[in-house]
Amino acid sequence: MEYYVAAILFLGVCTVMDLRKRQIWWPFAVLFLTVVTAFHFVRADMDCVSLLGGIGIGLGMLLLSWATREAIGYGDGLVVAACGAALGFVKTMGVITAALCFAAVWSGILLILKKAGRGDSFPFLPFLLVAEVCGVILL
Repeated sequence: MEYYVAAILFLGVCTVMDLRKRQIWWPFAVLFLTVVTAFHFVRADMDCVSLLGGIGIGLGMLLLSWATREAIGYGDGLVVAACGAALGFVKTMGVITAALCFAAVWSGILLILKKAGRGDSFPFLPFLLVAEVCGVILL
C-alpha cells in the first residue's frame, strides 16, 4: 500500500509542476524511480519482470515522444516510468488505460463545447493522478 501512496504523492507533485509550467523537473522523476527500484530490490517485494515491465511502459512513452516530436511530452514518459517502478507492469497498464480514457472524454467535452481544437494540447499528468486515485479507491 505504501507504494500506492508514494505514487499518488509523486503524481500530485508532478501534476502541479505540469499544470503550472507545462514541464516536469526530470531529476525528481529519476530520483523517485531510483529510490522505488532500490526499495523493491531491498525488500524483494516485486519480481523483476513486473518491475522492468512497468518501467518499460514509460520508456515506450519516451520513444513515442521522440517519434512524435513531443506530441507526448518526455516528462510524461519519465513520470510513467517512475510510476511503473512503483506499481509494476499490470497496475501501470491499468492506470495508463484509465488515464487515456479520462483524457479522451475530457478532449471530447472540450471539442463539443468548442473550447479547444484538434491541434490543442493539455497536460496528461492530471489524468494519471485521477486514474491512480480511482485505482486505489476501487481496488
